[in-house]
Amino acid sequence: MRQTLQLLYPRLRKAAAQLPYLHRTLALVWQASAGWTTAWAALLVVQGLLPVATVYLTRAVVDRMVVVFRTQGDPEALRAAAGPALAMALVLLLSEGLRAVASYIRTAQADLVQDHITALIHRQSVQADLAFYESPEFYDHLHRARAEAAYRPVALLETLGGLLQNGLTLIAMAAVLSAFSPWIPALLLLCTLPALLVVLRYAVEQHQWRRRVTPDERRTWYYDWLLTSSDTAAELRL
Repeated sequence: MRQTLQLLYPRLRKAAAQLPYLHRTLALVWQASAGWTTAWAALLVVQGLLPVATVYLTRAVVDRMVVVFRTQGDPEALRAAAGPALAMALVLLLSEGLRAVASYIRTAQADLVQDHITALIHRQSVQADLAFYESPEFYDHLHRARAEAAYRPVALLETLGGLLQNGLTLIAMAAVLSAFSPWIPALLLLCTLPALLVVLRYAVEQHQWRRRVTPDERRTWYYDWLLTSSDTAAELRL
């Protein structure tokens, strides 16, 4: 664990230097799809609280079913158990429905954000000085922008949304479990730290890898165009 932290520290410092760009990315998403982003945020809160409701209702259903078994199927006990069971079924159905709605919202967001960023790239490409087109570094930036415009901002939004949703679930779950013992929320939080470190390390390494392979990827795209385009087919066959 200590060695992992030592390896992560310099990389996390580099990643922290990119945080000022976070609000710019979120601003791009908001400009492209303000309405869908608002709906996404509302769904985020509801989906974060539904697991807590499921746990709470599960406890109620189990308690009522224990009474049913002890009374050997007493009608009054069955009626008392039917309410929490029905509520739990509705919560599960709502979870599945919201998951489908969230998928639709992400698709709509992705399309709008892609169109918006593509328009910005075209506008900036026209305004850029000719000297930029002679710089490999400029083409690396342009390639990453074009290749990742379709999914990177929305993927970042989904990652942040997942963190916020899981954090909301964790806080609400800790509040429920603290009624049994104050140590349970602390243990729950400690259990999440190893997974968080693994995710952070993977994210930092993936970002660095993407930057390293951009020239190779751009060259591959060029060779692919060269071999498959009708514009160059005649010259290649001479």
